[in-house]
Amino acid sequence: MKSAAEGLSGFNPLSAHGLRDEVYDAILEVLLAGQLPPASPLSIDGLAKSMSVSPTPVREALARLEHTGLVTREAHRGYRVAPPMSRDQITELVDARLVLEPSALYRAMQRDSEALLQSLKSAFTTHKQWAAKMAEPHALEDPSQVKRYFESDWMFHQAILDHCGNRYLSRAVNSLSFSVHRMRQTLGTQVSDAPFAIEEHSAILDAVGTGDPDAAADAMTGHLNKVLGRCLSDAPAEP
Repeated sequence: MKSAAEGLSGFNPLSAHGLRDEVYDAILEVLLAGQLPPASPLSIDGLAKSMSVSPTPVREALARLEHTGLVTREAHRGYRVAPPMSRDQITELVDARLVLEPSALYRAMQRDSEALLQSLKSAFTTHKQWAAKMAEPHALEDPSQVKRYFESDWMFHQAILDHCGNRYLSRAVNSLSFSVHRMRQTLGTQVSDAPFAIEEHSAILDAVGTGDPDAAADAMTGHLNKVLGRCLSDAPAEP
């Protein structure tokens, strides 16, 4: 794994226009790509030098990233990549999704189940395509392909949020997306549950097709409970 500065090597010097956002996006991309090991230090000066910027926008970017959960700050030690999630944290994260996502799906069904169904069919087709790619030889060795697979998985859930008609509910679920990413990094980049995810998304799609909001919400609840079971099964043992 690379140091933070090495992870950002190769970036062109950033322009003064929109500098804070560019620095934030550059560091975020490195974190999401899993190029830095958990708990590794994030040197403000080192990052600033690698991007040819002053320390100020880097400091501001790290402060923003702390709110995503991808970065932590410790007194007298500075910023670090967030450590692996504990089993309790994984359980709490999925529990939060269990509170929010079945409700979002229920509301989306009540608003326009047919429009939702069409969006989910499109997202499901893309998810299946990427799941098939993950079954190809050496696909798991390409982090960019693994990232695209997980993005296609999340976009199925995003389609529901786009139709739920509640911006605050949508934001609440999306605010968990960085934690979901961190959970995946804790568990490793293997896409071992792709067939299960496809099967469970298919069950959600079938439930939406019945036009029954309760059946759809129950299918989402079942999916997330199975996700939790797989995650806890794959999570490293704790002392």
